[in-house]
Amino acid sequence: MQINVFYRPEIPKYYRKTSVYKNIVLKALGKSASLKGEVNIIFVGEKEIHQINRSYIGHDYVTDVISFNYPFDKKTGGPFGDVFVCTAQAKRQAAEQKHSALFENAVLAAHGSLHLVGWDDATLELRNKMNARAESIVSLFL
Repeated sequence: MQINVFYRPEIPKYYRKTSVYKNIVLKALGKSASLKGEVNIIFVGEKEIHQINRSYIGHDYVTDVISFNYPFDKKTGGPFGDVFVCTAQAKRQAAEQKHSALFENAVLAAHGSLHLVGWDDATLELRNKMNARAESIVSLFL
């Protein structure tokens, strides 16, 4: 599995922990991490996440993370997905949760990666389970 991490120019250098994010994503992918394919983690600002959310999801607001699954053939491997993380929203959520923005960015990268392997957060119960899993993964590396 190829894991790529991209940072838009406005993303502060102290959030740029590429090897940490790669390890978190691999852990979140579980058994799927051994398959061929590619996951891109893209850290973006508010304007970009808002535009993505509006254009592709139909929601006209800033959000924290958006994941896109791509066609994936388990026999031959192939594209797997993109995870967009909004660092500004992560910073706000970190303040609410009373932990670091770096931790929150990592949780969102894990959360988005969990979506790529089928986790769902459509209900409060599912969301709580997914958030707990994401935080437990991040705690292994930060």
